[in-house]
Amino acid sequence: MAQDEKILEYMRSFIKSNIETADQIADSNDRRNDVQPSVEPETGRFLEFMIRLTDAKRVLELGTSNGYSGLWMLKALESTGGNLVTIDSKERLHLEAVDNFREAGFGNVDAIYGDAAEQVANLEPGFDLIFQDCGKYLYPELFEATVSLLRRGGVIIADDTLFSVNNSVRSNLGRYTDQYNHLAFNSSKLLTSILPVGHGITMSFKL
Repeated sequence: MAQDEKILEYMRSFIKSNIETADQIADSNDRRNDVQPSVEPETGRFLEFMIRLTDAKRVLELGTSNGYSGLWMLKALESTGGNLVTIDSKERLHLEAVDNFREAGFGNVDAIYGDAAEQVANLEPGFDLIFQDCGKYLYPELFEATVSLLRRGGVIIADDTLFSVNNSVRSNLGRYTDQYNHLAFNSSKLLTSILPVGHGITMSFKL
């Protein structure tokens, strides 16, 4: 076993969602080919950690899929008294996510079906935290909109942002995440760093 795999296995031995529905989704997604890969458990825990750390109450997720990452965030938002707005453009996955949120017993969520590029224009600014995980081609396109929706002192967390240096089959998407990284690091409105969590997380603090 390579050193990186040993580190990953060791990290994951500690990380439990304690959400039965989330564990069922993770097990099911591993056997499916009709959904995009879910965030890794360490990414889910990081999202939960950041919501609790910042006491976030208004959280936006772009890219619901079938709700796995949302469940991690909803768990944290229950403790902060907050609410999740999550958007996905695939009706089948949207409906599946709604069922998964209901099954897990979370009511503090507004799941929206629609194109993220269109739906963000209808949202009120002032989000405490935004999780960017929609189609990678939309990362650069939605950059200014997500920054505008974020309150000063808020945080944007973008997933999969090391695709450009990843030799996996997904690396062809790296040009979009690379563009996003350049925008985030060069923005005078943001303080940005990249963490090697999962397939990379770009985290930006709004100045």
